[in-house]
This record gives sequence, structure tokens and C-alpha cells, in this order.
Amino acid sequence: MAASKKPRMKNKANQLNTCCVAFGSNIISRYGNPLQTVCHAMKEIQTSKFELVLTSKFYETVAYPKGSGPNFINCCSVYKTKLNASETLLHLHSIEKSLGRIRNKRWAPRVIDLDLIYFDEFIYPNQEVVKEWMGLSKDKQMESWPTEMILPHPRLQDRAFVLIPMGDIDPKWKHPILKNTVSEMLNDIDPKLLAEIKKI
Repeated sequence: MAASKKPRMKNKANQLNTCCVAFGSNIISRYGNPLQTVCHAMKEIQTSKFELVLTSKFYETVAYPKGSGPNFINCCSVYKTKLNASETLLHLHSIEKSLGRIRNKRWAPRVIDLDLIYFDEFIYPNQEVVKEWMGLSKDKQMESWPTEMILPHPRLQDRAFVLIPMGDIDPKWKHPILKNTVSEMLNDIDPKLLAEIKKI
């Protein structure tokens, strides 16, 4: 997701927002192997503006599409922050850049991938646009991706490597548009895809 203009959010002074970040890495960085790189990225996020609430277990996941690269290391973390959604996404992108992430190809092997999965129950830019991105076919997903922030992440309900670690943290979290919990969304995932994800 690319950062967009600052969304209009009615934040009260000192209000803490809750956000979920998904981590992924499948190539070596200057900080070490993918697991070490993910751990370093987690430390980088925890500035004075981000308070870690919970972190999932780590998982090894087959790259998508299959054969496109080495297996990924994935996990999710939940944070409290005084920043708004746009500022949070900019912070994540700055960490990706500092770790050597280069955005030049869709679903290419990467040093680090930091996805903002949800930000409280915030829907951005609006429900119609999010639903449009959620409904894209796999072929369209290969051709198109958002140029602005989309929240909640339009693919989270399809990604076992996001839902499984989210289930470690809060299986009862409910999608603000679908109104399904993490557990319910996991039940809709092909069991063969779930079986490909291994806890490490």
C-alpha cells in the first residue's frame, strides 16, 4: 500500500489508536537471515510513538505465486500509537527503505515487507473503494495494486499467512466491512493453503 494524503481522523489529544502490522521477509539483508531481519524491523517500529501490545508466533510460508522465490518468514504485531493511519504507514515505509526494500516488481522476493493490516475500525478512503479492491480476481491482482492507502488491507481475508498470526493475537478481531472474525475468515481459507504454513 502506498501512503496517501493525510486522512481526516478526529483524534483526541493523547488518544491511542490500535493498529496491526504484518511482517514478511524471504531474502538475506545486512541484518541477517529473514527471521533476523523481521526481528530487527520489529525493534525499529518500537519508537516512543509505538507501544507493542502483542506479537504472534513466527511462521514459514511458501512464496506467492508458488515458485516466485524462497519461503517467507511471517508474523503480525499489534501496536498502540498516537499517530494517525497515514503517519503510521509512512513510518513503516521509512523502515522498509532503511532495511533495503526496493519496490520494483509485484510479489518479488523482498528484504522486508511491512503491511498495515488495520487501524482501529478505520475504513479508507471509503467502503466502496475498499470493497472494489477486495473483489479483484487473482489475475487483476497481478496487474493492479493501490496507489493510495487502503484500510483495512484489501487482501487480509484471503491471506492465510496474515490470518494465522492474527489468530495468535486476537481470533475474535472482526473485519469492519465483512463483519467476520479472524477465526471465521480462517475457516474460509482452503485447508491445503493453511497446511503449507509452518510454525517455527
